[in-house]
Amino acid sequence: MLPRDSEVLDRLREKGSRILSFSELARKLHVADNDEEAFRELLGSLERRGEIVRVRGEKYSAIEFTNQVSGRITVRPEGFGFVLVDGGPDLFIPRAGMGGAMDGDTVLAREERPRSRGRNAGDERIAGAVVRVLDRARERVVGRFEKAGGRAEVLPYDPRIDAVVRIADGKSHGAREGEIVEARLTAFPDSRRVAHGVVEERIGFLGEPGVDIEIVLRSHGLPPRFPEPVVAEAERFPPRVRTEDLLGRRDFRSHRIVTIDGETAKDFDDAVEVVRTDAGYRLGVHIADVSHYVREVTALDDEARSRGTSVYFPGRVLPMLPERLSNGLCSLNPGVDRLVLSALLEIDRKGKVGSAEFVKGVIRSSERMTYTEVARLLETRPSPADRDRYGPLLENFREMGELASLLRQRRDARGSIDFDLPDADVVLDDAGLVVGIVPESRNVAHRLIEEFMLAANEAVAKRLLFAKQPAIYRVHDRPDPDRLTDLREVLESFGYELKGDLEELPSSAFQKILKAIEGKPEERLLSDLLLRAQRKAVYSPECRGHYALAAPYYCHFTSPIRRYPDLVVHRQLSGLLATGRPVAPKDFDAVNERFVEVASHCSERERRAEAAERESLLWKKIVFMKDKIGREFDAYVTGVTAFGLFVTLRDFFVEGLLPVSSLGDDFYVYEQKQHRLRGRSSSRIFRLGDGIRVQLKGIDEVRRRLDFRLGGTEVIRAEARGRLRRGPSRTAPEPRRRGARR
Repeated sequence: MLPRDSEVLDRLREKGSRILSFSELARKLHVADNDEEAFRELLGSLERRGEIVRVRGEKYSAIEFTNQVSGRITVRPEGFGFVLVDGGPDLFIPRAGMGGAMDGDTVLAREERPRSRGRNAGDERIAGAVVRVLDRARERVVGRFEKAGGRAEVLPYDPRIDAVVRIADGKSHGAREGEIVEARLTAFPDSRRVAHGVVEERIGFLGEPGVDIEIVLRSHGLPPRFPEPVVAEAERFPPRVRTEDLLGRRDFRSHRIVTIDGETAKDFDDAVEVVRTDAGYRLGVHIADVSHYVREVTALDDEARSRGTSVYFPGRVLPMLPERLSNGLCSLNPGVDRLVLSALLEIDRKGKVGSAEFVKGVIRSSERMTYTEVARLLETRPSPADRDRYGPLLENFREMGELASLLRQRRDARGSIDFDLPDADVVLDDAGLVVGIVPESRNVAHRLIEEFMLAANEAVAKRLLFAKQPAIYRVHDRPDPDRLTDLREVLESFGYELKGDLEELPSSAFQKILKAIEGKPEERLLSDLLLRAQRKAVYSPECRGHYALAAPYYCHFTSPIRRYPDLVVHRQLSGLLATGRPVAPKDFDAVNERFVEVASHCSERERRAEAAERESLLWKKIVFMKDKIGREFDAYVTGVTAFGLFVTLRDFFVEGLLPVSSLGDDFYVYEQKQHRLRGRSSSRIFRLGDGIRVQLKGIDEVRRRLDFRLGGTEVIRAEARGRLRRGPSRTAPEPRRRGARR
């Protein structure tokens, strides 16, 4: 029998056994002769994952005992990059040390020398070079087709791909000069940053309808269609819930249960009910039982895991599951039977969750409600027509509002951080053209559903942890103290103090700052800086708590149609309910080890989705601004660098660069500590938070950048400006992607 990955690593970490040959490892781990080839493949897998390194021929060492690190490399448009190392500092890779690696590749890199960051004496960053590419992130490149010097080439559209793709003769697929194409790489970049490939598909020219989204999809490796075996598997499910599927389930079909979603939503994976009790309230959160249909070791599961999450673009959704499930059997549509996994929470009058019960059930949603309609019913007196239409549901909505308020107050009391950061929402016409950019609409109904989902997620995480059932948790760690040091300086320049030990800073410290800046001119700017100081929330089989939510136990349970970790949590909870026992102790480590990989993969897929969504939104903003070149806008300064100011337009949430060369004839000095530019002769100052008038000078579609120049001469200091546009409350740093639940 082959050893487990952990056994190999343990052996290489033993004192006196830190460098072993293949034969020594095989002997110490009792690998049979006929298993040697499989054992060699296991070691190769550990190499590709960057956990062990081959040294001096066929000898192996755990990577931590070498001068090498492994991780995903992220490349900057300037050509240099960073290897992102789990549990350690990022490794800087200069352009000359890239070794043919491309953005997103998993690489093995060697630490070589410290590189001065040029900020303070002794402040250095370790530099290195790529030794080997372990896993390629992409085999296809999207770019502009050109013919230069008689050679056909594709210039990658993504500025992070520091290479040119030469196209073999006769392999251009009829592409025309300037056309956007997708090329398949036949050879990856060499030391001269030249790759080779063939044109697989012509996408179109910039500005043509749909080309922007196609570029985003292909640039980020997002699959636009489901493979045929996946579609076929989904189509084999019956159109309705079968009678035999109801066996052993609790019947909630007589309960007043509703879904509350956006007007354009088509997949409803959560439904709620609230009933007042003598002790307080009973909250029912009913989640589509996707795990009943999407089983492990199936084409559907493989594809869902590969995608990791649904991706939301303006006017388009790239779902994790085929429509037959996401909009059909797994969508809690009104008036039809649907299978659910339910969290039933008893909550007292102070908003404290007492007992929690989890059951498999069946519901029949009473109404498909929208956020707008529920908010109207909660904030205004119901009309006679409303009473006729909704009847007893009106009282349920009031009870929901009361309970959500209690849950919010209790979360606030424990130090949960809420940010007032309005997102941009692109308004499209029937033809899919951008006609406006407005603040994302969020109201009391959004917050109501959010509180219920948070409560259910916490309760499920607590149940799984206390039952010692392996699971995937949603983890948010404390902020990096170095970032907090910089943040503290900025806050002090505005007259605020971030109190406490930065190593152990409680989330309530951020909450106090947010309350202090509420309604102030600098609110938008500082809220954004506070959010950026947070670490990214990730998935992990280790329950380390959620810092921003001030929650010791947290997982994602409420969106299994849209997120693969939720589906894993459903399976683990369902297994616990079916047997009454957790995974056997002898199997716990193996399951947990598998979940390490699944969690890491899902975190990466979430980052990919967020990047694609941001890029598609930026595309739409650029299209919207194309006919506005030469116009002036009110803006405020959101970033200060030596080469200029980053500004955000107040009315459109569009960002761009105001180069230092456009600020006038003066020579401007960058004063980093004060986060400002100061004119050497005029002493004119531009700093974070200032309100200014800018003129749109031009748009660089290739770099997706808006360039501004100074418009009106008046600079309005942050402390003298009127209040910036505020948006509804957001709980950070959980991504609030379109259609996504917490």
